[in-house]
Amino acid sequence: MKSKVTLVLTNIIMLALGVVLVAFSGDERMAEMIAIALGVLFLAPSLFSLIMLFFVNVAPDDSRYNPRYNLLPVIGGLSFGVVIVLKAALFVPLLKYLFAVLLIVGGLYYVFYLAFARYRVIVPSWYYVLPCAVTVSGLVALVLPISSQTIVFVTTGISLMALVLMSVLL
Repeated sequence: MKSKVTLVLTNIIMLALGVVLVAFSGDERMAEMIAIALGVLFLAPSLFSLIMLFFVNVAPDDSRYNPRYNLLPVIGGLSFGVVIVLKAALFVPLLKYLFAVLLIVGGLYYVFYLAFARYRVIVPSWYYVLPCAVTVSGLVALVLPISSQTIVFVTTGISLMALVLMSVLL
């Protein structure tokens, strides 16, 4: 049951992100807002972990857990998140590569998933069309010198919606 809820939640988030990317692709501040959101995504778990480090009760002679070992990744996540939030314009050119890798990994995931499912059930060949198209769009976005953020956002949004469609079909 947990995996079903996780799958539905993942599909809802991917669909919402795809719709937002397509709907607001013409806005010139969209790339900066995405970079700031990524910075917040680094800040939130780091802050939560930092707060939890202060409230963990560990016996002084317990060698299984030492909170000092967790402090370094927390500080790294906090500082990276703060830098991304404060200097979002610096990370905007990297969004193209982040989205391209996201599309490649997402498309390849479904290709491998279908290949694995082929051992148990009959999978029609046309099921491979959307994942292959998403993977190819990610490769094209990665290789070609696309300077327009609008093209990257629209391609990523449409591809994310295609991945949700593929997940629903399976």
